Amino acid sequence: MDRKQVINQRQLSWLASSVITSGGILTLQNVLIRISQMDAWYSYLLSVFYVFGVASFFGYLAKVFPARNIFEISKELLGHWGGTIVNLFILFHFWQIVTRDISAASRFSSTLLLHDTPLEILILLPCFLLIYFGKSSVEVIARVNDLFYPLFVIATLSMPLLLSNEIYIRLITPAMTMPLQHIAASSLLTIGSAGDIFILGAFLHMMYNANQVRSSIRHGSLLGLFLLTYLIFAILVVLGPKMPGNFLYPTYNLVQMIHVTDFLDRVDLIMLMVWYPTVTCKIIAIYMALLLGISSLFNKRNYPTINKPVSLLMAITTYLSFKSTTELLSFSNYSSPVIVLAYQPLVVVLLLLAALRKQRKQQNTTTSTVPDTEPKEKPTQKVAKMSGRLSYKQWLWGGNILMIISTVCLLIGLVFSKYHPSIGTICAFGFACCLFLTGVTTYMEVSVLKQAETSK
Repeated sequence: MDRKQVINQRQLSWLASSVITSGGILTLQNVLIRISQMDAWYSYLLSVFYVFGVASFFGYLAKVFPARNIFEISKELLGHWGGTIVNLFILFHFWQIVTRDISAASRFSSTLLLHDTPLEILILLPCFLLIYFGKSSVEVIARVNDLFYPLFVIATLSMPLLLSNEIYIRLITPAMTMPLQHIAASSLLTIGSAGDIFILGAFLHMMYNANQVRSSIRHGSLLGLFLLTYLIFAILVVLGPKMPGNFLYPTYNLVQMIHVTDFLDRVDLIMLMVWYPTVTCKIIAIYMALLLGISSLFNKRNYPTINKPVSLLMAITTYLSFKSTTELLSFSNYSSPVIVLAYQPLVVVLLLLAALRKQRKQQNTTTSTVPDTEPKEKPTQKVAKMSGRLSYKQWLWGGNILMIISTVCLLIGLVFSKYHPSIGTICAFGFACCLFLTGVTTYMEVSVLKQAETSK
């Protein structure tokens, strides 16, 4: 059953973006503003490079090991016991993400919306959803997310328009005046939410093209990080750099500032109607990745058989994991980056070295063949020539160069803005432009690949 599942580029992109934004919108923002104040909206730059690296890693695995997910690949490369140990580390992180996100959504509802509802009920309701969707496939939740996430993007992008009478740009000036170590500290903290993108490795067997995997994750992740940067910028220009650092949920406080005339002053309820399905889709997607990983320990993909026991275990562990909202936020903000950096780079290096070693062995054992005198053009190159547009690799490297330029802008601004404030303003504008243009290049990567697919 599972081997017939397929998700397309758009669905993988939306899923990647949902994974990035759904966790970061509830946690971390107050800490970033507390550390970097008016410069907090630069904090996601390091996360962009991190997710780009993970996307390239998954693209390589999808190319060398088609129709396999990361759990099966690790067993094939590292052997039964070595692969099982690596998979257990990955599964432990996935379990933590599901526990953290269910608890975050439940405690958010308990704190701000449903004060008298027992926390046990608020935890149990999402677990019923996990049981329901756990009987289906990843295709189903990808389609549901494909329906709701565009509404979330539209709602987020419309906030400056709805808050136009509350915006005061001078609250973020002078730009780039915080010490470099403050920006570095806040950037490291954002790796915790960016590391959630690793769950997409469980769905590599559902994509048949390595470039599609890489570009879809790049585009979706960058969109998610752009939205988080956009939200922090909106928080700063409306609420300032001081107050949001003391709020538990600055984004919710930002939405409460929206007042459309005198008869529509509870826009936060409308925003929550859009936001809750998006967070739920992320939790279900990570839960299904967890089910796939557990079933891979037994060399199977028949995960519906373990659905109910695992979901009930998630309900129990979620209830017992955190004693208070403060403890939950401390774990999400400070422990998640440590956990991500403790195992993900190690797993990437181990699997890359093992894959390269296996490729060399295969090249040595296979007999040499006479190469073609005229190598065939790739479909992406043909489409680019026919349309007169840039090729796939040109868009790919264009995005990488733009992110390097944004890093240079940030460094120059942090070094020289204390002497000439206008330099910081120019560099901040350059940073924002490069981040936006990188989103355009990643979108064009996906578009060129889609044109190449239709031209076959």
